[in-house]
Amino acid sequence: MASIINPGFLVFFRFQFHPQFVLRNYSANSSAFGDVVVDDRRLFLQSVREQCKLGFSSVQIPLSIFHQLCCLRPLPSIILFNQLFTAMCKIRPHPPFSTVVTFSHQLELSGLRPDRHLIGIVANCYCRLGRVDFGFSLLGRHLKLGYPLNVLIINTLVNGLITSDKLQPAIQLLDKVAKLGIQPTLVTYGLMFKGLCRNGDNAGALNLLSNMELKTPFKPDVVIYNTLMDSLCKDRLLPQALGLFKEMKVNRVLPNVVTYNTLIRGLCSLGQWDDAEDLLDEMTTLLLMLLLTVHYCTATVCTDTWRRLKISWM
Repeated sequence: MASIINPGFLVFFRFQFHPQFVLRNYSANSSAFGDVVVDDRRLFLQSVREQCKLGFSSVQIPLSIFHQLCCLRPLPSIILFNQLFTAMCKIRPHPPFSTVVTFSHQLELSGLRPDRHLIGIVANCYCRLGRVDFGFSLLGRHLKLGYPLNVLIINTLVNGLITSDKLQPAIQLLDKVAKLGIQPTLVTYGLMFKGLCRNGDNAGALNLLSNMELKTPFKPDVVIYNTLMDSLCKDRLLPQALGLFKEMKVNRVLPNVVTYNTLIRGLCSLGQWDDAEDLLDEMTTLLLMLLLTVHYCTATVCTDTWRRLKISWM
């Protein structure tokens, strides 16, 4: 692993997004530090930002980019490293979480102080690796560095606990932070529904839904409804699932393909073929209406743009 984090690795690397650009190895005592060097540095950093936005298909390119960034003097802003690490965590099918953790340690050894965003990224990596305990140690680090407690890192830890089938510790954590004035978000509620449904606690999930609608400013979205209906259908509680389907329509929450697939699968599993066919027809009609709406809006925008262009040419 030591060879991976060596900043001198691949000093000259031709980037795919700027094949004509070759990065030089700049250091504080370089005699060539002039206008050309500054221009090249800016071009390189901009190239990195652009590539992070586009994402990566494999880990090789971000590895090389990280080594190049570590060769720069002074080191780039922590913001750029955060962008790189975030893009690395989105690589599929195997996000290199352990590599991101290693690189974060390398940055600290280089003297770059982590900000709260980097701490959140690394905490998420630990949780995704199944080491929620290390994620909690970063929560302590977060507070020790003077950063205020925020719901983002709490949501990360709650998700890690729920993914590890530790629902009760997740609930206890939320109770503790609520006493400190940290209010849950819609994402927090979504995570709790996920945990309750994973545990098969449909009654608890329905009770939470009722409390959420009555006692909080948040309204359940399609993801929360889908999570609940999927759990109910798997437990063959189809009447309750169909009741939620009607409720989401009353609340003007637009169902999506996942919603219909869940209910159609539940109906078919109980042999209710006619009802499943009716629901399939409803889904087809809804999707057709959405496509026609999008087509109309696109045609209107294009027509208006063409009209303006004709006027400007006259």
